[in-house]
Amino acid sequence: MAKRPAPLLALVVIVALSCTAPLFAKGEQAKLHTLSKEITQLQKKLRVTHTERDKSAARLRAIELQSATTRHSVLSLDKEIRLLGKELSKLYTQQQRLDEQRHRQAGQVAKELSAAYRLGREEPLKVLLNMENPEEIGRTLKYYEYIVAARSKILEDYQSTIRELDAVEQSLLGKQNALADKKTQLLAIQQTLSAEKKQRSALLKGSRQQIKSEKGHLAKLNLERLQLERIIQALQKHVQNLNIPDNKPFSQRRGKLPWPVKGRVGHSFGSARGSHLKWHGWLLNAREASPVKAIHHGRVVFSDYLRGQGLLVIVDHGDNYLSLYAHNQVLLKETGDWVHPGEAIAKVGNTGGLERSALYFEIRRKGKAVDPKRWLKPRA
Repeated sequence: MAKRPAPLLALVVIVALSCTAPLFAKGEQAKLHTLSKEITQLQKKLRVTHTERDKSAARLRAIELQSATTRHSVLSLDKEIRLLGKELSKLYTQQQRLDEQRHRQAGQVAKELSAAYRLGREEPLKVLLNMENPEEIGRTLKYYEYIVAARSKILEDYQSTIRELDAVEQSLLGKQNALADKKTQLLAIQQTLSAEKKQRSALLKGSRQQIKSEKGHLAKLNLERLQLERIIQALQKHVQNLNIPDNKPFSQRRGKLPWPVKGRVGHSFGSARGSHLKWHGWLLNAREASPVKAIHHGRVVFSDYLRGQGLLVIVDHGDNYLSLYAHNQVLLKETGDWVHPGEAIAKVGNTGGLERSALYFEIRRKGKAVDPKRWLKPRA
């Protein structure tokens, strides 16, 4: 069999790769779709309400999800307002430049008008009639042509500047009105958010009164922990089949990973959470709305609300490693999104029933929680 020419062989390889890449991507999407479908069904089962405590949890979920939607609107409006502010700043600079240019050109126009008036409308004709040398007449005519052209150009530039300045001022007015409208919308949404916070606070107060004993509190924590474990088990079954390409595997980043938030450890891994419960991760006290960042490259495999965890993000890093970020006020990534180390994936909140803002953070290996201290960089 004859050998293929090298260029032809290279072309065949490129075509083969280009054909398999979309199929591979479709395969990954299909796996994610199956995972999302199973998680959705599992969540519906977990949200079944039997007791008054279940009903309170359902009401809390509804309020906190609505607040998350409201906060997304706030973030969107904040972004629009910042962009409008930048555009206005550019327009003000442009307006100032054009106004200065108009003043300069107005001075030039005034000088030319004064010169033309002094010269008189018939002066060029008198000059030409007094000349006898044809060459001199030609040069003089050319000179007057230059003068007329120069004056016309000065007038055209002046008129163009006035038109441009008028357009900028109209644009400024439109942007100013748009900015005022966005600020009015933001104020209304912030008032809505304030009302939702009061509603949530009243609900949490009522829920705490329902749980009067430590036994009741532990039963609540156990139920929430069980639901999280059910979700992790379902995820673990599927994420093993997902491909996470990475030239720096998670397993080789021990002690080198960045912290997910700026904050201090309120509760550490393994510390007591009650008579028979322990913390499986870290509760990091952090400023409300501060960014929650991915600790390593990976793919979001869960981005939703879960009882006891609030708004929760789980990232698959490949090699059987997951990281978990709970109690967020808003989620910035959806299931299937790729994330990079240090990329914002959520904002710190207190959803899931917390009284103060904090991030609950876990690292899992093969579904089992491991101490984050072994993996994150030591704090200076």
